[in-house]
Amino acid sequence: MRQNTEQKMYNLKNDVIFNTFFSRRGNEEFLIDFLQALLKIEITQIDICEQVNLEKLARNEKGGRLDLQAKLNNEIIINIELQIRNQNNIENRTLLYGAKTISREVKRGTDYKDINQ
Repeated sequence: MRQNTEQKMYNLKNDVIFNTFFSRRGNEEFLIDFLQALLKIEITQIDICEQVNLEKLARNEKGGRLDLQAKLNNEIIINIELQIRNQNNIENRTLLYGAKTISREVKRGTDYKDINQ
């Protein structure tokens, strides 16, 4: 049997590899390090949800699918998206995904001042 000594290089910018690497149980420390460097905040706890679907509530409403979503320090919910190609819509996409995320988390009767970040 011939051994292949050639090493394969994988790129974390690939959507599937990015999602698989950062959402895999046991790799939380890598996601924490990445997010702490990016967000400049201390993260002591992280709960990861992979491939979150932002469902449509009406037939003509736009939905979405997040690469990853995480809850930081048991309070801050973040959407983690990897965009390789600039589609010139990041502001609108971020606003839509953020609004859908907040609306899923807020329960009836919640005071606006009690909504988590």
